[in-house]
Amino acid sequence: MIRRPTKVISRKTDSVRIIKITGRLDPGDAPDQLFEMVQSFIEENEIDFLLDLRSVTYISSTGVGSLIKSYRSVLKQKGHVKLLSPSQSVRNILAISKLDGVFEIFSDESEALASFK
Repeated sequence: MIRRPTKVISRKTDSVRIIKITGRLDPGDAPDQLFEMVQSFIEENEIDFLLDLRSVTYISSTGVGSLIKSYRSVLKQKGHVKLLSPSQSVRNILAISKLDGVFEIFSDESEALASFK
């Protein structure tokens, strides 16, 4: 079976950087695209992130680690990481790992963006 590679793209709305992840959030031994992207934006003084997870089909333990590393890195800068529309399978992983109590999770993008103000 051929796996579609993970795609990570971003756009900015007001002061919030929206990062959309498509495919599998499973960095494995490869470079951690999500964490590296978050780090590069932190270096540009961006500290508020909305991670759009609606197109994530699978999240591995290293993917969960990537979310946690990104969250901790942003928190050090007094910023926020919030999640948008995780699929049911991703929600289950977040619940099992107790991260649904750490991250604010939204199903509506405009509501999520308003929560940063």
